[in-house]
Amino acid sequence: MNRRLLRQAAGPIGVVVVTLVCWMAAGWIADRQVRQELNAALGAQRQITRSVVDNMAEVIASDLAMSRAIPATMAETRVVQQALTEAGDYAASHGVTELARRNALQAVPDLAAVNRFLHDAQGFSGLDAIWLVNANGICIASSNALEKISYVGIDMRPRAYLNDTLLGAFSENYGVGTASGEPGIFVAAPAYDNGLLVGAVVAKVGIARLRHWVAHPGTFVADNNGVVIMAHDSALEGLALPGSHVAEMNAVDRVNTYLRERFSELSLRSAARSATSDAPWMPAAEAARMVDLPGQQGPALYEERGGLNSGLSAHLVDPLNAWPELLANHRRDQLLIFLTLEGIAALAAVVSVSWVREKRLHRASRDLAEQLQAANALLAAEARHDALTGALSRRYFLDLLRREIDTAYAAHQPLCMAIADLDYFKQINDRFGHPAGDRALQHFVETCRAELRADDAVGRLGGEEFGILLPGTALATGHAVIDRLREQVARRACADLPADAALSVSIGITELAAENDQPERLMSRADLALYMAKAGGRDRSEAMTAEGAVPPRAAAPTW
Repeated sequence: MNRRLLRQAAGPIGVVVVTLVCWMAAGWIADRQVRQELNAALGAQRQITRSVVDNMAEVIASDLAMSRAIPATMAETRVVQQALTEAGDYAASHGVTELARRNALQAVPDLAAVNRFLHDAQGFSGLDAIWLVNANGICIASSNALEKISYVGIDMRPRAYLNDTLLGAFSENYGVGTASGEPGIFVAAPAYDNGLLVGAVVAKVGIARLRHWVAHPGTFVADNNGVVIMAHDSALEGLALPGSHVAEMNAVDRVNTYLRERFSELSLRSAARSATSDAPWMPAAEAARMVDLPGQQGPALYEERGGLNSGLSAHLVDPLNAWPELLANHRRDQLLIFLTLEGIAALAAVVSVSWVREKRLHRASRDLAEQLQAANALLAAEARHDALTGALSRRYFLDLLRREIDTAYAAHQPLCMAIADLDYFKQINDRFGHPAGDRALQHFVETCRAELRADDAVGRLGGEEFGILLPGTALATGHAVIDRLREQVARRACADLPADAALSVSIGITELAAENDQPERLMSRADLALYMAKAGGRDRSEAMTAEGAVPPRAAAPTW
């Protein structure tokens, strides 16, 4: 009787033990399988994430390099140096109001001419404002001198971006304009006259002009104090990164820089605890490399790129797209394996399901690889060509410029570079609409392709400004070629533009120096030549030699 009871009890106990063993074995096998899926998904998505962040960092560095060149170049012009020297006695003093200083400065005829010069320079440079600050920290002239909100007469010594510049160092900082309340990147270049520091040239690039930095979902940009200054999700703007320097700043500096005193911290936590809680099978090392954001389901990949020569850093929080599927796959796999181990009768069905699953896994891996390849090809195409005009993108054009300079020096051949700017482009947009403006840009590029050689290059530097490379071309010939190009732009009919939409272009051209020339210097000279063409009445071309001189106009052979 007792033996029979033991046998009766052993059956259910054995079933329970076998079931527990099978369940544990099924869990162990499912863990190994889902880790393989996780590794495949992470590998593919990480490559795309890194490509996005790298491209974002390159665009930021390229845009800021162009912004730095303008105030640095203006600081070397005689009109700026002379204006700062002559206005060096203006200083903040007790009893003299800001309005009184502004009225006194605006009454100086020479400074009125400088204000017009700065206004014109700001108009073609793509900057929001340009102003001059003397060695005492007083703004003596600005591009907005005649506007209601003018910087002229303001004591700018409290501005953080001027601290180093008034000591002789180049500076570049994010900040919120005290007068305008608009955020932007402030670039300040010291100006010297006969070896003496006489002040600074300051330029502002508004954040609104730079929104293309964060076009990809999950991207944001932080400044050197760790404050998020721009984000694809605007709710993140104004938050501080964990452990950022802004928490160590005193309240006065925070207010002077950001017009606010308190900053909430961006909740960018490690996903180690939450990820391993939802998925114990996930390796702790992989979970620690991912982050959690409030309101986000599942862990996310996080990439950061600093060292952009500006104090800015590029960030991307990219949710792991395969996370819900991985969790579902693990639960399903564990159940399927458990059923397989539980009965031979279900083995064939489980094997079939596993075969289908493996086939789907291979298809998913192949699809991920194809998506990665397509994404890389798309990024490469976007990096090489401008989507609207088909001209080279600015980043690729600058890379090509460096290579052409090296080739020209190696082959002892001349090289010319020109910068072209469509005249009154804003008026075309305002009068006839942005589609007409787009067609005008396309018409210019089409004319360049018709008039220039196959090995010449045209790149869109930004807006209506284009760069032109003429390899193996001396300055006299290059000047004749671009002048012919200028005439053809106005002469060639464009069917998609209204008849009264007069289209013309101003072009500045320069040549490569005999030795040790740099891309920035070449572009700066071409930019100054363009400014001379604009100042000379537009619809004209001007040339500047490698020494900065204006050569006499003479007939020269063209192709």
